[in-house]
Amino acid sequence: MKNTLNCGCVDIWLDEIVPCLKDTETGEIKETVVFKIESRSFLRKFKEKDGWGINWIDVPKDVEVYALALKENNEIQGLVGVRNDVNAQAAYLHWACTAPHNNKYLFGKQKFSGVGGHLFAIAADRSMLWGYKGYIYGFALNKELLNHYIDVLGTSFLGILHPFHFMLDKGAAQKLLEVYTYEWN
Repeated sequence: MKNTLNCGCVDIWLDEIVPCLKDTETGEIKETVVFKIESRSFLRKFKEKDGWGINWIDVPKDVEVYALALKENNEIQGLVGVRNDVNAQAAYLHWACTAPHNNKYLFGKQKFSGVGGHLFAIAADRSMLWGYKGYIYGFALNKELLNHYIDVLGTSFLGILHPFHFMLDKGAAQKLLEVYTYEWN
């Protein structure tokens, strides 16, 4: 796991492409906010053993961590780690994870749908901010997830640095950013 943590790996499923989060029981749409987690010590509470995919405190220091939260109460619904990769001229999607209560693949049910797409959109947003026109790259956990990203997001298979190396280009990033709505907090 340590090697995966250092190089990063994306293992999030995109369940539904919706502008905000959708309550899976009521169908109610919930507005979202995004904020950068500035304090590394704050990340201590997001642990692999509690369903957060990894121990977020161990994410490399050059990876910026952003939280997707409900606007009404700032309850965190997912985390994404993104690095500004000047050499690649792209945002590197290091890790993305839904909150445990949103992960139906591990816990059998989910409170909100739409988290995964939001996390990719946050990475695309950072790419735009850094001047990379929305280009993102990352490493999918496995071939099934790689194909999922190709089918749902329109990513391209690169396979250069990793067997499941993918890239989201500026056109696909723009489509994501046109769908997802959130405020920066």
